[in-house]
Amino acid sequence: MTNSIREKILKGYNLTCDKVRGSNALKQNTSENDPLYNSINSARFELEQAVSTFNELTDDKAIDYASYNLLAARAKYSYLIKLAKEKNLSL
Repeated sequence: MTNSIREKILKGYNLTCDKVRGSNALKQNTSENDPLYNSINSARFELEQAVSTFNELTDDKAIDYASYNLLAARAKYSYLIKLAKEKNLSL
């Protein structure tokens, strides 16, 4: 994988990661028993792990796998955040 592809993936990650770190997930008007709250926390953890794995790999094929995993984790997290916003939950 070339550096330019890696940089493009990381640029997208930075946008998502800023949202993850700055949000504390759901702040008010939710219960920790809410399945959406739990799903968002789980998705955040998966995203952080995907980024960590991606950053540690050096083998091109492993980086390809990690990049797909990272994109999937980012898409899942974004989708869950969208659902939370539709339910008017504080983010």
